[in-house]
Amino acid sequence: MEQRDEPQNLPIDSLRSHPSNPRKGNVKKIVESIQANGFYGAIVVQKSTMMILVGNHRWMAAKECGMTTIPAIVVDVDDLAAKKILLADNRTSDFAIYDTDELSRLLRDIISDDSLLGTGFDANDLDKLIADVTDAPNAKRVRNLEPFHTCYWLIKAPMSHQGTITDAMAKALKRFDGVEIVSATN
Repeated sequence: MEQRDEPQNLPIDSLRSHPSNPRKGNVKKIVESIQANGFYGAIVVQKSTMMILVGNHRWMAAKECGMTTIPAIVVDVDDLAAKKILLADNRTSDFAIYDTDELSRLLRDIISDDSLLGTGFDANDLDKLIADVTDAPNAKRVRNLEPFHTCYWLIKAPMSHQGTITDAMAKALKRFDGVEIVSATN
């Protein structure tokens, strides 16, 4: 295998997770993304060891999804350079921050047409973004809440839990005006 910039499909079982990878990822979230969006991008593999330098958790998720090959860029580097690549890939992402206005806008666009499944975000993340605004009315709060004049939440649970869930929801929601709990069965 020569070093090249374009990915090649390698047998997934021919690769190994790097044992020195200090990052612990959420493989479950990556699995959800692969299932919703397919696998995109490529991992980076050290030629001499076939250890993954970039994309250890995407590789784990791809295995969990039953993929037999994975796009990989193979680099011919020594062990020291491999460790630097491993560290740099993990560390440089730590310096990134979100533009919360743009993130809110993007999440609202997606949730208005579909669910957040496969994005890595969930309703709790959306709640945190909305809660990020102060209780005092301001332009940011109005902008963040604008598309959510009325939201409907569906909770699927066994009938045997209906009373417990309804009671818990009623206690949690009693501080909000205009919130109503509706029950339906199928």
